[in-house]
Amino acid sequence: MHLNKVQDKIVEEFDAIIGQVKSKFRYLRHFANLGTSFPAATTVERTDDKMIRLTRSRIWLDAAYKDGKVYYAGDSDSSIIKGILMLYIKVFSGRTPKEIIDSDVYFTHEISLHDYLPQHRQNEISSVLQRMRAFAARFKISNLNDNGVALAV
Repeated sequence: MHLNKVQDKIVEEFDAIIGQVKSKFRYLRHFANLGTSFPAATTVERTDDKMIRLTRSRIWLDAAYKDGKVYYAGDSDSSIIKGILMLYIKVFSGRTPKEIIDSDVYFTHEISLHDYLPQHRQNEISSVLQRMRAFAARFKISNLNDNGVALAV
């Protein structure tokens, strides 16, 4: 499924529940519930080298490169951030580095995420996105051939 179709599906899911989560508390509770249902296969070992620095919440993120695609694993000590992280992993895992780097991440705006999050949480989400793109860029660069020409990724 194309990356934008995954984002569209997330937006549709939120459109379906937005009437039910009329308050900020319930909206954020939904992310916390997503965080508790985080698939074990996407969790990461909580080590210092995988931690995203300069965030209030502790966030761990790792990526693997297999068959030309990037697969992410992550975790957080905040259930809200963990739920949002799950959505990012859902959108980006199994994509080529080029798809990830070139993507327009719009689902967060479509579901009004930034309207409900305090600034420090918005900064954390921005850090997650930056780290995911940094992993993708690193994998893309590592696929340069000896002539300095990028292989198709």
